[in-house]
Amino acid sequence: MKPIALLAGASLIAIACPAAAQDGTQTGPDSPATTAETTPRAPGEIIVTAQRREQSQQDVPVSISVVSSEALAQSNLTTIADVQFLAPGVNYNANFGGGFNIRGVGTQSLLMSAEQSVALIIDDVIQGLPEVSFAGPSYQSLVDIERIEVLKGPQGTLFGKNSSAGVIQIITANPKLGQRTLDGSLSYATKNEVNAESVINLPLGETAALRVAGGLQRRDGFVQDLFSGEDRWAYERYSVRGKLLWEPTADLSVLLTGEYRYLTDNANGLWTFRNCGSGFGAFNPCEEVEPYGIEAGPENLEVATDGQSYTRQKAYAFSGRVDYDLGNATLTSITAYRHLRQPISLDTDVTPSAIYSRNENISGGTQFTQELRVNGDAGIFNYTLGGFFYDARPFQKGMNGGTLGFLPDDTETLVSLNAIGPYSGDGYGSWVKAKIRSYALFGQVEAAVTPDLTLIAGGRYTHDDVRQVIDYFDVPWLCRVTFAFGQSCHGLSLPLSSGESRVKASKFTYKLTAKYDITPDINVYATYATGYKGPMISHPANQPQLLLRPELSKSYELGLKGELFDRALAFNLALFKVDYDDFQGQQRVGVAPTFYYTTTNAGGLQTKGVEADMAWRATPELTLAGNVAYIPTKFTEFAVQCYDRYTNPATTPGECNYVQPGLPAGTPPQFNAAGYPLTYSPKWTWGLRGNYETDVGNDLTFNASASFSYRSSTYGVVADDNSINPGYGLLNGQISIGRYDDRWRLSVFARNLLDKYFVAGIFRTPLDSGTDNSTPLSTIGYSNIPAMDSSRTVGIKLSYSFGN
Repeated sequence: MKPIALLAGASLIAIACPAAAQDGTQTGPDSPATTAETTPRAPGEIIVTAQRREQSQQDVPVSISVVSSEALAQSNLTTIADVQFLAPGVNYNANFGGGFNIRGVGTQSLLMSAEQSVALIIDDVIQGLPEVSFAGPSYQSLVDIERIEVLKGPQGTLFGKNSSAGVIQIITANPKLGQRTLDGSLSYATKNEVNAESVINLPLGETAALRVAGGLQRRDGFVQDLFSGEDRWAYERYSVRGKLLWEPTADLSVLLTGEYRYLTDNANGLWTFRNCGSGFGAFNPCEEVEPYGIEAGPENLEVATDGQSYTRQKAYAFSGRVDYDLGNATLTSITAYRHLRQPISLDTDVTPSAIYSRNENISGGTQFTQELRVNGDAGIFNYTLGGFFYDARPFQKGMNGGTLGFLPDDTETLVSLNAIGPYSGDGYGSWVKAKIRSYALFGQVEAAVTPDLTLIAGGRYTHDDVRQVIDYFDVPWLCRVTFAFGQSCHGLSLPLSSGESRVKASKFTYKLTAKYDITPDINVYATYATGYKGPMISHPANQPQLLLRPELSKSYELGLKGELFDRALAFNLALFKVDYDDFQGQQRVGVAPTFYYTTTNAGGLQTKGVEADMAWRATPELTLAGNVAYIPTKFTEFAVQCYDRYTNPATTPGECNYVQPGLPAGTPPQFNAAGYPLTYSPKWTWGLRGNYETDVGNDLTFNASASFSYRSSTYGVVADDNSINPGYGLLNGQISIGRYDDRWRLSVFARNLLDKYFVAGIFRTPLDSGTDNSTPLSTIGYSNIPAMDSSRTVGIKLSYSFGN
């Protein structure tokens, strides 16, 4: 473990707690200045920036969950992905190219031009670069988080085109003028888990301040590799962020931020066998690992691999924010640059043989964004107007190969099943380079037409320009598959290129809301909004690049928000329905006898349901909170490959008779997954949380907190009952004692206290499905995606806070 000085602090995720969970003295990215004289808020009030300006959470007509800094400190969870355990309607897809789902909808794609349906925004900057590592996102190691806001439903008006399903907005703490402080924590837990964070805040005269935060996270692996002797799924994460705040006048604020993050692991999502299939030709994965005593099963945590599996991510970012008070309006400029580089490797056959042990690529890219907006008020109107520019240059340079059982294991030359672009079958590596530019103008106006009625209208015009080219390069140890049968190493000579493909799209999206205050503390709202997810370019194997249309959505929402008993009780209720058209998904297309798999505009889907949360300050010492979501998602049209002629069919036998409208004559029939739920989308999620704090003597306070979160079963593969992951619930808790002023605090914590085993997902094992409609019928193999917290973790933590 590499040492980092002065590291300590809260873990990265917490149980989301509504209004009673935190006070409102904090500021966010829409109010960068933080001084010792911050205007106090009402007790228990949460201030959010869900509409690009500071408002009370209960006044914002948006379904929103907030994770406070205090809840973060008590949770002891270790990754941003675990926000799925905190808020109703939020899930994380751990499979290939996975990401967040909100209300059942997210993006699963490894394409360089793909966008996420759920925008991840850190300190007002979109994280738009694709991250193809299976070890999780690069932002897992964030430290000094002030709060996390989860905005549900289309948010494109103010947050942009890649927020058609929602937004997860992470706000880190800004420098505080006039304060000299040192805060942090250090924890040690099961599997040699270490989490450390330290934050120093320094005044630089009367008008400036510097804040530096550093963090370290590491843990031993929990999946035994019986061939290499390693414990897989070990990780180390480091991060450091510096913020400089300068307020030369009462009207001008300048905030500069620089950040570096690093992540490494020794698994890159390495899976374990759950059910044995019929293999690939003479190769059978389960038989290969049988000599090592490995038995496939739901609780299998053993592998035996001869190839390398790892992730090494590096990301750095710089941003500058300027706010200028114009009187009745504030002008804001945000300029940001981000760079990402992530070499990864994966033993794709997950056995000691060289069938397909080398799968290596480097991906990443650069991103530049510029946003200019003005927030103001005039009479009964409150408005936000702005413009946005986005330029990204993502890339992926990959090579993969193995013997496929056609060559001896000790061969120096491997054959490739490269599936990227028109020359993927010629035995070369591929280099995908994309250029994405987006321009947008947006605005939103609120009108308080009566003391109780507020009308809101907003719109955004977006223009996207996406270009992509695939070049091919020689790899000394790689040839095409037919090389194993006596043909030449390559079919065509270099240079080879797909040529540049280009797709453009423009779209106006809008949002209409009416909010009515029944009483000063209770309001209802109704919203209609349209969403837009931009075009992309797919690269099917041995085919020209394919241009995809934008994905569109329409959302309807009714909400109720209220506070009772002098804000001791806060509650929120939302009913919603969202319809998606031209859904961007993977399917099998082509004309006989040539068929291929690619991401296309595959169909439609619908998500609807109800979400509710409540927080009750029962006594000055005791706070109780709970949330629940019922979201029965479904595809309205989605063509998937037929897997019905197997011993364990993955689609309903006898229903392989659907051809999506608009496809060429001769396209093979598929299975229509209409009516099936979306993947990684539980119908039910709910959670409970309690927090008790009391004085002990004159100088100490005692705190006890506990939380339980549950999610029902989910599909890992569309319409495949074999991939259903059973539901599970997790109990976490912490007890602590410390000085009344938080100078120090000692805690004992536990995650998954009941030691409930679960997996993050289930999918079909590569190279383990035999042949369709064989005699006898083949069996499809399945694998588990291991979950980091699938066993009990117990630890101890020391927190400290010094200064004024």
